[in-house]
Amino acid sequence: MPDLLIIGGGYAGVWAAMAAAGRARDSKAALNICLLSRDAYLTHRPRLYECRPQDMRTPLVQVLEPIGVRLALGEVMAIDAGQRRVQAQGEDGGAMMYGYDGLILAAGSVPRPAPWELSNARTWNIDSYHGAVELDRHLKDLLAAPEPAGHEDTVVIIGAGFTGIELAAEMRARLAEHGGVARADRARVILIDAAARVSEDLGPGPRPHILAALQTARVELRLSEKVRRIEGDQVFLDDGSQISAATVIVTTGVQANELAASLGLETDPSGRLLVDANLRVKGVQGIHAAGDMAHALTDASHVALMSCQHAMPMGKFAGYNAASELLNLPPLPYQQPIYRTCLDLGQWGAVFSTGWDRQVEMVKEAAKARKRFINTEVIYPPTNDREAILAAGTIQSA
Repeated sequence: MPDLLIIGGGYAGVWAAMAAAGRARDSKAALNICLLSRDAYLTHRPRLYECRPQDMRTPLVQVLEPIGVRLALGEVMAIDAGQRRVQAQGEDGGAMMYGYDGLILAAGSVPRPAPWELSNARTWNIDSYHGAVELDRHLKDLLAAPEPAGHEDTVVIIGAGFTGIELAAEMRARLAEHGGVARADRARVILIDAAARVSEDLGPGPRPHILAALQTARVELRLSEKVRRIEGDQVFLDDGSQISAATVIVTTGVQANELAASLGLETDPSGRLLVDANLRVKGVQGIHAAGDMAHALTDASHVALMSCQHAMPMGKFAGYNAASELLNLPPLPYQQPIYRTCLDLGQWGAVFSTGWDRQVEMVKEAAKARKRFINTEVIYPPTNDREAILAAGTIQSA
């Protein structure tokens, strides 16, 4: 029986497992599938800007066990592509070795290194479950103290991209949860970006709505500004000014997990592995990649983004194709021609756009309802129901 090993328990890895199990079931073939994850949960990373991030997880066993996929817990230390072996460190610190006939790399991404100097300072992020929970714990502790007269309730968010905008728009709700509405209303929320315009990557269509929402949320924008260093509770900017803040959150983007670079193959500027149309990693045998580890074309001219919107379908195709390769069945080239963006804008609502030029289709409450549907249903896999799980892993025709 061929062994398919999937590294990563995020969206790409979980949907790869679902699709691979479905491909084996439909072909009436035997396939041993193991998913190796650093913890036992699927973290709903797109929701970590929201209140109560500790609730944003799904136990992996509820998805994998019903479809016959084994869950192994450990941290991958090395991949030997020549011998087709993966070395990992188990929860107890012991060494583990996994052989494979086929491998899917879906280990996700890590925060991009900050270009500024840190001196006796602590910054926060929402790029991982533990990072988001630590931030929430920090806010709770901070707001449990008597109301200060200084800068303790000032929040600085560095990076006005998708994540930074959603977090800034939601921040007063986060503060109110722990310190009450009145105190949250008096806090300062400052959003800093080196770009001259907010939402530079999101284009001009959504921008007026984003600006209106940030104004409603009373977010102070500092554009065309670069952070030079963070020292204690002081943020020093390139223009010579400084901001005093007890909470500094970094949302300047991510790069592919370092496992991609460890293979010694060509990667893109974000550290992602180059893959062919079937998501096979170029330059090595027996390995597919998906999600934030794969530089893949969604159509003739657009590269998939590092987001769950692309990770889930990519995971399906990687799982289907890796299983097909092991079972001597034809693959399906990855394609994802439909692209949409739904940006949560806090109390103001949301903005929903379609296409790579991001034509705005809905705003305010209508878009907010769509965002709630995405965040509470679309990104959640079925659990404890074999047929529903396998159906969710099926590739739908474009």
